[in-house]
Amino acid sequence: MDRPAMASVFRMRHVPASISGVRSLGRGQADPIFHSRPLGEAIRFIAQAEGQYDLSAVAVFYGDRQTPPLGNREIRQLWSEYGERWMEA
Repeated sequence: MDRPAMASVFRMRHVPASISGVRSLGRGQADPIFHSRPLGEAIRFIAQAEGQYDLSAVAVFYGDRQTPPLGNREIRQLWSEYGERWMEA
């Protein structure tokens, strides 16, 4: 993801987003269920969930139907670039 694309996603940090593809690592534990949340919060959750969940199939959906979802790699790039600023008002 290039810098202009990352900046565009960052500007959308307050739009509703949904998370899918997060799997529990614990034996016998249910996979987490996520409700709609702001994009910035969804990105922060995924960036900080490493080691707690299997994120190999994670996808964060936001915007309209034509907007491709963010995968683990893009989320890592975005978190690296903007860090805690995802939660700014």
